[in-house]
Amino acid sequence: MTLESASTIGVLGGMGPQAGVDLVDKITAETRARRDQDHLPVILLSLPQIPDRTAWLADQSAPDPAPAIVEGFLRLEAAGAGVAAMACNTAHTPALFDRVSQRLCDAGASIRVLNLIEETVDGIARAHPSARRIGVLGTYGTLSSGTYHARLKAHGFDVVSPSNLHRLTDAIFHPETGIKANADHIPDATRTDVRDAIADLGVMGADVVILGCTELPIAVRESEVDGISVVDPGRMLARALIRTIDEKKLAADGLKSES
Repeated sequence: MTLESASTIGVLGGMGPQAGVDLVDKITAETRARRDQDHLPVILLSLPQIPDRTAWLADQSAPDPAPAIVEGFLRLEAAGAGVAAMACNTAHTPALFDRVSQRLCDAGASIRVLNLIEETVDGIARAHPSARRIGVLGTYGTLSSGTYHARLKAHGFDVVSPSNLHRLTDAIFHPETGIKANADHIPDATRTDVRDAIADLGVMGADVVILGCTELPIAVRESEVDGISVVDPGRMLARALIRTIDEKKLAADGLKSES
């Protein structure tokens, strides 16, 4: 049996490594299947050596992640993937994502790359049409670029984000207690910091909170915290990847639409 690109999903991971694995897990969980053979072919390429996205967005004299990301997608295409996505929110800021898209076009690539930000916001608009204010958590690079903000505002949502990113940044990046350093045994205090950040956005009036860093859903698996709906972009992206290949393979959505 050979893999056909029209039916094969590619995942570019390593940003961080657990986030790529988590996205593959979600593709499996969101697929309608009763046996092994009912699942879709998935190729995970984990490239932890891709330069830091937030560092480059803050200072473009820092190592550029775009060439390594492009190389990753070209390797996935060569391996047989027809549609692919990155397990990293920050990599979707237009300053970086648009460069990657242009370089793939210049290279003559045919692989289709889905945009996590677009899939997430479009999914929120479908599932939460009565929501008025959306809270966004994420890295400094994601929040300072306004990546989610622009798309959300285009849908008519108000947007709020944390005024103090110190605790959230530590929750993601701290070398001792952060999620990246402890993906398989996240400290309770770190989970509490993420939950507190969600609650803070609720106090600011958020109806829905986006966990806009692929590490955050690893720490908080719930779809609701203190009465606030919590959205996992990885789940939205997993469903979009499946839908692109074969909508009949998509499991029933557990999110209740308000429409």
